Amino acid sequence: MLAAQTFTVARPAWLWPELAATLASGRRLEIGCDFSAADRTVLRKRRKIPVSDWCERHRFVTMSAIPGPWRNEVTPYLTGIMDASFFESVQTVVICAAPQTGKSEAVNNCIGYAIDRDPGPVLYVYPDRQTARDNSRDRIQAMINGSPRLRGYVRSVVEDITTMAINLEHMPIYMAWARSPSRLANKPIRYLVFDETDKYQYAADSREADPVSLGEKRTTTYKWSRRIWKISSPTVETGYIWQAFTQEAQFRYDYIVRCPACGHAQRMVFEQIKFPSDCRDPERMETERLARYECQACKAQWDDEDRNKAVRAGEWRERESGMELAEHLRRERPVKIGFHIPSWLSWFVGLSEVAAAFLKGLKSKAKLKDFQNSHKAEPWYDYSIERHEDQILALRDERPRGRVPGGGLVAGLTAGVDTQDDGFWYEVRAWGYGETEESWQVREGFVTTFEALAEVLWKHEYKDPDGLVYPVALTVQDAMGHKTTEVYDFCRRYRGLILPFKGEARMAAAIAYSKIDHYPGKAQPIPGGPLQLLRANVNVFKSNLAAKLEIAPADPGAWHLHGEADVEWARQMTAEYIDPETQEWTAIEGRRNHAWDVSVYNLVAAYACGLRFWPTPTVGPEQAPRPRQPKPSRW
Repeated sequence: MLAAQTFTVARPAWLWPELAATLASGRRLEIGCDFSAADRTVLRKRRKIPVSDWCERHRFVTMSAIPGPWRNEVTPYLTGIMDASFFESVQTVVICAAPQTGKSEAVNNCIGYAIDRDPGPVLYVYPDRQTARDNSRDRIQAMINGSPRLRGYVRSVVEDITTMAINLEHMPIYMAWARSPSRLANKPIRYLVFDETDKYQYAADSREADPVSLGEKRTTTYKWSRRIWKISSPTVETGYIWQAFTQEAQFRYDYIVRCPACGHAQRMVFEQIKFPSDCRDPERMETERLARYECQACKAQWDDEDRNKAVRAGEWRERESGMELAEHLRRERPVKIGFHIPSWLSWFVGLSEVAAAFLKGLKSKAKLKDFQNSHKAEPWYDYSIERHEDQILALRDERPRGRVPGGGLVAGLTAGVDTQDDGFWYEVRAWGYGETEESWQVREGFVTTFEALAEVLWKHEYKDPDGLVYPVALTVQDAMGHKTTEVYDFCRRYRGLILPFKGEARMAAAIAYSKIDHYPGKAQPIPGGPLQLLRANVNVFKSNLAAKLEIAPADPGAWHLHGEADVEWARQMTAEYIDPETQEWTAIEGRRNHAWDVSVYNLVAAYACGLRFWPTPTVGPEQAPRPRQPKPSRW
């Protein structure tokens, strides 16, 4: 066998004469290639990194209160969204978020990552042409030009960068807007961004589909590798983003923070933002920074810096199962996912700013709508729309009166009592686990004596189909205007199981407690020590009830009635509406509203005893959870 001849060449060159002669002689060749630095850069297989790591290395932010290199610690809740966007099974990411939370910049980071690591045609869809023009110039081009990594992909031809298109060396980026079907057509798109979908307006032309549908058709070519982002602040329940979040997304994720004092993991909710009950001035609220967030476990009061620490220690979890985001993605491999971001998670929004927005909403319907959309990141429900009896009766299920739902659904029972001169209207309701606050009417009616009321509340056994008995954990009874002294005595006798109640139309906090030492108009102290008077902002809870009555029976959070609920009860549930002038709930003249009132009292009772935070018990396949027993010390 002939000896091998080795050549080391700067580049492979099979047509060189020396190589041709060697090949003709039949000798074996061993060729070593010495690649240049540029060749090595192109051919090197780069290690895959998360989007959140990439943007800290290569993203430079210009239009921000904190310009400079991107830092995940400023908006830590965005890291999970960015990384999940490129999980192998995910194709659509829905982000329902308040303004000032960084949602658009998170998606821009994803596009920057795609430019550098996984290129493909990009289409941004904005509400209108001017918004598309401004975002192209001020955000997308600024992102590319501000990053040395991305700037290397810009071609030298001046015409390749315009306000409506950016042609990089290896991929195009297009801008479009909702009212221009031509901009949404005839382009194969791999990465599609719908920005502020609830602001889209388009001509109602039967020949054209809506802009979201038109845009999605452009991704058909990339059926298995496409990425679609739908991002917006919500407006109304039928808006694009809320429908996508609640109906299109297979799973929904909430950001869970950790208390810096006790480490308790919890979802931040507006009801835990506390501020002085005597402060009703929004300007004072913001100027003096009076609001604090109260930990649901240890009751520690967080200021804005503590809130930021809690958020930095947080993580995304799936809403129903409570499973951590990355683990849930690996296990379920979803195609469409949704994220919810209220404003109080944001470093840029102070807790007192949220509280001030709420106080403004108590005085103006428009401001209340803004608070609902821009801080809670939830849709606005027009509670002034009249409800009808048949709509209420549609909430009935097949249970007989007095029966608690089975299957381990129920966490506990509450009751509401409306006191009248001639007796007491009441309702007993069962509440499910979790923050959707789904509930089922168990028993309702009218009794004439306190003894009969005690029989209904504490001496009757409320059972589910498996025979489990559920006690009434907390009763809220109206104590104002009728039999106040007698109600106080009744609540004293059953102290710990029932609270006297006073509703207020304009109260800063959702609920508050006052100490009652004496009977009304008398110097005589109440035997056995002071009573706690529960006070609540009834406008808040009535609006909550009106929203629940709109939920379909099959959907989470529904307000169920038992199968024997009658037309009179349904009629009373339609007896109040919001006065457009005062923005307060008002009863329709001549219509009884006792059913409406006791329903509101039940919502107050569930809120007061924290039913939404009771943990779902872990049970075996044949074991139902035991009902929670009342704990008087909690109230």
